[in-house]
Amino acid sequence: MPKVNRLIFDALPLKRRLAVSDIHGCLETFLALLEGVRLKKKDQLFIVGDAINRGPNSAGVLDLILSLKEKQYQVFYLRGNHEQIVLKSHKNTIEDRKKLLKSLKSKNLLKAGEIKAPYLTLLKNTYHYVELPDYYLVHGGFNLRGTHPFEDTFSMMNMKRFEGDRERLNQKTVITGHSPTAIGTITNNLQKNKASICIDNGCVNTKKGQGNLLCLELNSQQIILQKNIEAKKIPL
Repeated sequence: MPKVNRLIFDALPLKRRLAVSDIHGCLETFLALLEGVRLKKKDQLFIVGDAINRGPNSAGVLDLILSLKEKQYQVFYLRGNHEQIVLKSHKNTIEDRKKLLKSLKSKNLLKAGEIKAPYLTLLKNTYHYVELPDYYLVHGGFNLRGTHPFEDTFSMMNMKRFEGDRERLNQKTVITGHSPTAIGTITNNLQKNKASICIDNGCVNTKKGQGNLLCLELNSQQIILQKNIEAKKIPL
């Protein structure tokens, strides 16, 4: 089985825990969201995958994550299917890699056709899932039909429309991304205390009820929305 990169927190912190997913290269929107939440070094920020591709500035998003980490902000970056796509491209030929990343609007991740070293290291160190005392965070979901749900990394990155099961998952709520979800549905799922909450509000999409970068404060379950402010949204 592929190696599973996991991070486990044993105790509840006396601080804010902020979760955001599917930034998709929207640097300006991400910056505006962080300004809106007034991110502090004592906060924990969980980026639940797909920070890159599709939007206009994937390199800028990764530069910001690296800068926050360098400044000792507590940033925990999970792996989505788009991080995995870029990582797998490292094994391609230079020409194939260039074509792929151009199609994903992420050529600025490359230098002379190679993924820039700081980005490659950052992506390799992403977590497949994070376990908190009261939540799991994972980009896609867990394969609860399998016998080893915490070893199936493909499902963690790629599963669509995951349905949680607190009996199978230690009575914990699962926070996911990956499946663009209308804000009304996200709000209803929180109010109904659903076993899984998708926080992907389709930042790069133009569908009704989408088009925002969403941050969920895990302690209070408060939603903070930032409308996409990039020069051009990317339609489905």
